[in-house]
Amino acid sequence: MGYGNSQGHDDSQADTHAMIDKLEHELGALEFNKPYDVIEIRKLKAQLNELKVKLAESELAFGQH
Repeated sequence: MGYGNSQGHDDSQADTHAMIDKLEHELGALEFNKPYDVIEIRKLKAQLNELKVKLAESELAFGQH
């Protein structure tokens, strides 16, 4: 649990982690069930990568490891 303004960061980070988990699950299911749907797989991979970069930048900005 954070203090002061860090609570908003903690919530945002938890939301981002939840979204990453959800997208990773969707991606795995899509790759397994529809491996020929390359465009949709690429879109999900790009979205997942953007979220991971955003999370890493956020952790660096707040000095977390």
